[in-house]
Amino acid sequence: MCHPEAGRDQTNKCNGDRWMWGQNFSELFSRGGPVMWPLLGCSVLAVALISERVWAYWRLRVAYGPLLLELKSHVEEQSLDRLLDRLVGSDRPLHRVVAAYLRHRKAEKSLRDQVVVREASQQVSRYDCRLNWLGILTHATPLLGLLGTVAGLVGAFHQIELKGGQVQPGDLASGIWSALLTTVCGLTIALPCLAAYHLLQSVAGRAAMQMQWMTSQLDEWLFQEESAGAPPGPPSVVDAVREVTSTPRAVG
Repeated sequence: MCHPEAGRDQTNKCNGDRWMWGQNFSELFSRGGPVMWPLLGCSVLAVALISERVWAYWRLRVAYGPLLLELKSHVEEQSLDRLLDRLVGSDRPLHRVVAAYLRHRKAEKSLRDQVVVREASQQVSRYDCRLNWLGILTHATPLLGLLGTVAGLVGAFHQIELKGGQVQPGDLASGIWSALLTTVCGLTIALPCLAAYHLLQSVAGRAAMQMQWMTSQLDEWLFQEESAGAPPGPPSVVDAVREVTSTPRAVG
């Protein structure tokens, strides 16, 4: 606290320590009551979760466009085994899904689809890991703040009762705004958590869509290659009938 007779430099220093409403962090924290402690723990956990997920997504990123062009060139050159050898050692989710497809590209389509779906679900779970904790914090911190506010209001009105209703308006206002601090703190934590949760979910959803697009594109390319390289089969019954009926007959 700054003394009224303190010098100008000391007064400026004290004013610089104020955060909001003429209070510094420690004063706001103490006035918020015991609920501020779990809110502080939630804020630390939220920062840790968001930082870990951002770092994990950065490590799992794959440039979709260049990989698609590389796949197309290998399909045209019929060198998919060489590409498979390179992708097998990768830990990137999209690489692992493509590798699972290439390993089973000569199997029946139903079996290949099952393998690819299983691998894709396992890789998508790596993106969704710990996002549910961030969602819990998004919903829990406002409720914790509201709990602190209600508890603070109960305490303020209890003090009014003890004094027999003989209180000054300033005393009542002081108790109410101290109780509302926990709601402000809870919302301050919840809003960044909500934004981060939806942003990270959008990244995970885009990664899942890229896996689906990639496997669908591989289906199309391999079907085209097989159709172009397949020898012509025997004429069908319809073609034979059409040929017979279209042959001109000599009139006797």
